[in-house]
Amino acid sequence: MITISKKVEYSIVFLSFLSHSKGKNVSLSEAAKKLFLPYRFLGQLATNLKSGGIIESQEGKSGGYQLIDGWEKKSLYDLLEILGENKAMVTCLGDKGCVRIKGCSLKKIWEKIEKSWFLELKRVKLSEI
Repeated sequence: MITISKKVEYSIVFLSFLSHSKGKNVSLSEAAKKLFLPYRFLGQLATNLKSGGIIESQEGKSGGYQLIDGWEKKSLYDLLEILGENKAMVTCLGDKGCVRIKGCSLKKIWEKIEKSWFLELKRVKLSEI
C-alpha cells in the first residue's frame, strides 16, 4: 500500500491550520500545541515550507508563520517536491534501476500506476486541504 510520510502528513496539517488563521501570524509553539505535533519536527518542516515558497515568517513578539500569496495554486505534488518526498514508487522507476529489468513485464504497469498517481497529485491544489 502507498503510504504518506509523517513529513507530508504533518505539513498538510500545518498548512491547513495556517489557512484557517486568516492571515495572522501563528507561532510554532502555538501550532505544535494545538495540532499535537512535535515542536522540533514542525520547525524543520516550516523551514522547508518557507524555502519552498509556501509560507513566510516574521520574527519578534508578534511574529510567526503565515501562508504567502499564491500558496493555494501549488499542488500536492509541489509539496512533495518541496519536502523531497517525490520518490519513485518502486525501485525500477527510480535512479538506481533494477537487477531484474531484463524480461520484466511489471515495469510498464508500475509506470502507468505512478504516472496516474503523480497526475492526480498535480491536480489537487493545496487550497483544497
